[in-house]
Amino acid sequence: MRLKFIMVLLCVWGSVLAQDAPAGRIKGLRVIGEKKAMLPIAGIDGQPITIEFDTDGSQPYDFRVKFYHCDKDWGITNNSFINDELRTTTKFQIPYEPAPAFVRHYTFHYSVSVPGFSGFKRFPQSGNYVFQIWDHDEKEMQGEGRFFVVEQTLSPVMKVRNRKLPGGIAPWNQANKVEVFFEIPEGGQGDSDLYPILLKTVDVYKNRELRSPFRISADDQSANTFVEGYGLRTVKFSVDNITPGNEYRRLDLRNVDFYPPRQDAQFREGADVSRFLHQGKKDNNGAAVIATVNQYSDYLRFRFELLRESDDLDSVFVLGDFNEWTPSEASLMNYNRETRRYWLAIWLRRGVYDYQYLVGRNDWITLEGNDLRTVNLYTALVYYHDPRYGGFDRIVGFVQAPGPGGGDAAAN
Repeated sequence: MRLKFIMVLLCVWGSVLAQDAPAGRIKGLRVIGEKKAMLPIAGIDGQPITIEFDTDGSQPYDFRVKFYHCDKDWGITNNSFINDELRTTTKFQIPYEPAPAFVRHYTFHYSVSVPGFSGFKRFPQSGNYVFQIWDHDEKEMQGEGRFFVVEQTLSPVMKVRNRKLPGGIAPWNQANKVEVFFEIPEGGQGDSDLYPILLKTVDVYKNRELRSPFRISADDQSANTFVEGYGLRTVKFSVDNITPGNEYRRLDLRNVDFYPPRQDAQFREGADVSRFLHQGKKDNNGAAVIATVNQYSDYLRFRFELLRESDDLDSVFVLGDFNEWTPSEASLMNYNRETRRYWLAIWLRRGVYDYQYLVGRNDWITLEGNDLRTVNLYTALVYYHDPRYGGFDRIVGFVQAPGPGGGDAAAN
């Protein structure tokens, strides 16, 4: 009888845990470009980005979105000609729809695409942008994120090659080399009139890793970055030490039989293990595909677990689109000496997620491996420091190309 009582108590405790809602008024905030597996990129000519999030509460909130142009390092551009809030703030409430019946962990789903909403026809300039979500009375900011607005004044070409770094040992010596070429047009008018000496920076992003670009700068060339032809009309920027890593792990929470509603969830086949010498399967280039709004599109608290015989690693993080691939206190895993596992519980809306484990701030290899067969999607953004209006940074060209995965790749 005593054993039965303990078993019932444990079941009730698990049920109570599963009812706790994720903290904060806004949850599941995400920004999506036209292609879900690419960076959140809008076009200066009108190609939109979409901002989505969920809220709880008995009534919908009246939210507005503010957009701020930033320099290439994400500092807000201090220029009223560029950042005019009368032009870069939505004027009406963000559209929403009630959550379906039987959904417990949010009550309203919000979605807005810009340009194209609330008289917002276009962004004033290309460049890096942050958005902020505010209450209509502007008393409290509820969330923020990043995206890019690009123009195609230039038409860059990208080549991605495999190489082995000299003096290293496998798998640490396996790398991708990314080269970005472009021609600067002569005799342009207005925005197309570019001075070659002001084209100094190219940022290269791997998949959806928005917070950690590989920068190639004419002002600060390193042992692994090169700029050829700076100040001329034909220029090449290159970086040659990008580790391809491994294909991402995948978590699919769509099946309600495997992951029932209103219950905490965990891996069905035991904890994750190191993939140092194991090549993963094809992935979604780091993206998350969220379930459409229906009766099963609720949040689950999922427990990530990684088997490790001892707590011998410096700060293990679990990263994915659900935390913008950003190591932080919120993504830092705990170690349980009894089960010999790193673990972290995260609220996730049903969907399919790519994810990986990071050691420290930049070691993707110890737990995930590194293999030239891995295919990544690279995005290069070309920055131009426009001298007008006191100076601001534009993105005057961008290009994407997949990694070679055993061969070489090129795109324009």
